[in-house]
Amino acid sequence: MSTPRPDRPAPPDPRPDGAASAPGPAARVRAHLPEKVAVLLGLSVGICVPYFSLQRMDAFPVWTVPRTALDRWVPFEPSWVWAYASLALLVPLFPLLATRRDELFRYAGGLAILCGICFALFLLAPVAGPRPEALPDHGFYRLLIDYDRPLNSLPSLHAGLTLYGFLFGYRVLRRSLGRGALAAYALAAGAWTGVILYATLATKQHWALDLPPGLVAAWISDRLAWRGA
Repeated sequence: MSTPRPDRPAPPDPRPDGAASAPGPAARVRAHLPEKVAVLLGLSVGICVPYFSLQRMDAFPVWTVPRTALDRWVPFEPSWVWAYASLALLVPLFPLLATRRDELFRYAGGLAILCGICFALFLLAPVAGPRPEALPDHGFYRLLIDYDRPLNSLPSLHAGLTLYGFLFGYRVLRRSLGRGALAAYALAAGAWTGVILYATLATKQHWALDLPPGLVAAWISDRLAWRGA
């Protein structure tokens, strides 16, 4: 007669501390995909149309801001336009990784707050950026300046969208990442943010003083979007 074996202890969970069972990237992208496409298309129109329209309005006098030591230290380097344009990859990235509808709605709501703050200041107190008059014939940089006039400088919407994107990414990923992965995310986010902010100065799209207000507006927008969550 066989003796029943004692229950074996469950194997240790190999996931990092604090990590929950997480869907893979493909599953994340497929979740609520029609809503994601609708949100991203709507936001593209809702951002681009006012942004470029305000650049062509002369309702109020154009302001200038002081040139700081940081502005003088960063040389004009049109080749940094590729890093500057990497924001176009960042903006849709984290909404595509959301797994719940309410995350998408909060993302859209916070982005509307951020753009509302920036657009109001672009209209009422337009600031011209530091772009030089003599411009090189650099292919991609030339494309940028052909459609983007040197206004809408302060606050930096570029800086705001960068920080807002990474804050949203943290919110949608933190439930499924362990502490180590979250630390790696924070380091990568900080590095990418630093590269984009430097690129705004190197391409002379922004003054150094444009950046802090854009970052503050992004932080405020994120906090308001996630009230009660």
